[in-house]
Amino acid sequence: MPKFEPVRKKPGELIRSEDWNKIQEDIRADLERLEEEVRNLRRYVDAMTESVVLTNLDSPIGLSYRLDEDVPGEAGNYASSVVGYITKQWVIERGRTGEICRFGILSHFDTLYYWSGADNGDKKTLEITLEYVDGTRHVIGDIFIHEWTKLRPKGSENPYIEYLLSPNERVWYKYELRNPNPDKEVRYIYFKNVNSECATRIANVVQYVARIRPLET
Repeated sequence: MPKFEPVRKKPGELIRSEDWNKIQEDIRADLERLEEEVRNLRRYVDAMTESVVLTNLDSPIGLSYRLDEDVPGEAGNYASSVVGYITKQWVIERGRTGEICRFGILSHFDTLYYWSGADNGDKKTLEITLEYVDGTRHVIGDIFIHEWTKLRPKGSENPYIEYLLSPNERVWYKYELRNPNPDKEVRYIYFKNVNSECATRIANVVQYVARIRPLET
């Protein structure tokens, strides 16, 4: 590759028009390349996300049980003290509606993943409320939850992302929830059973995915 030798001019020397035009064209080409690189970098940064898994979550409301503990009114349990990251379940008894549990998050997120299942499930039985730091709320109702005693097909109603099986093949289903207000900070997530025919359970583990927001200058 030939070595670049700069052409140096003395003060007061004239420059040919074709040389001056070539310099301008080179500068413009360099600026266009730089602008494209900046656009590509911005697209890359805008697409960056972080995933956080919260375990051993506690709730100030509701009833919790160990995974190997029988829930009143149900036959059997998960036959293990741990399934994946899950160590505790928040359950509402069959025949009742109302809040199952409430988890504090205090974070921004675009997508929430939670683990659930229902005794006498395969019905629309869950309602989730996102409470934001500014005091506003968003309610997502009539959420379909699959039966927990035997693995069910995903189906078209709230299809699960993945599942976990306990040693006796009882099931935890992982579901996805889109936050309609990702620019708002979430304070609490409420889980509520709205179908008295079902007994919905919520695991003490959630995962959320948030788009990385660049620092404001």
